[in-house]
Amino acid sequence: MKKVLVTGGTQGVGLETVKLLVEQGYEVHITYRRSAEKAEELMKKYPGKVFAYKLDQGKLQEIEQADFLTEHEWYGVIFNAALGSGTVKEYAEQGDPLKAANDIAMMTVNALGPLWIYKKILPVLEAKTEKSKLVFISSVGGGIACFPKFTLSDGMSKCAVAYLAKQVAAENTHTPIDVFCISPGAIETPMFYSSTLKNMSPEEREAFDAAQAKKRLIRPEEIAFWLGELLRDESTIMHGCNIDATMGLGVRPGIQTEAGLEHN
Repeated sequence: MKKVLVTGGTQGVGLETVKLLVEQGYEVHITYRRSAEKAEELMKKYPGKVFAYKLDQGKLQEIEQADFLTEHEWYGVIFNAALGSGTVKEYAEQGDPLKAANDIAMMTVNALGPLWIYKKILPVLEAKTEKSKLVFISSVGGGIACFPKFTLSDGMSKCAVAYLAKQVAAENTHTPIDVFCISPGAIETPMFYSSTLKNMSPEEREAFDAAQAKKRLIRPEEIAFWLGELLRDESTIMHGCNIDATMGLGVRPGIQTEAGLEHN
């Protein structure tokens, strides 16, 4: 059974990806930071198919000591765990006038975390003769386009992820390691709810949805579907790509500004 690692696998896109991959016959390993109960529920629901590990990818020492990262021959690794403009406030200590703690957390968790995990597992991947699939998840904000008043360090961190994927792809053009990046638009997840939707009235939410590309938010299972497709053998021809998964926001980033919306 092929083994796939999904970082941040207890909610949102990660959770939907776990469920899909189990259905497709993979053995799925996930990381979580605080959601121990949700991780336990997944392991009970899918005994022998889902395995969970506590890991804060913003802490280098935890990654260095995470033996599970090198104990398995990964067929696929989906770099999904990240902070958003809302969840970073729960992660980083608040109070400094420049909000530097938020910036440091964004860059460390979102950009350095995937880099450190990649460097940790690389010897395992290089020792394999079979294919491996690495999928980095960036965002339309930073990975594809820019938006007025978008949190700077959020966009910077996602831009860094897109670059990391591109560089890793360049270094593996002649190896069995296939590398991809996907940059979604706004997804209806707990993280996006925390950063953007939480305090909206029903009327504000209706106006917000109407201003989105295709007049709606992306569903987590839609991104999970394409993550599953990138694990297929046929995806090799997409090596090095950064997929614009935004329903058109990436090619028309001004659509929200036209409607009077601003980013936090």
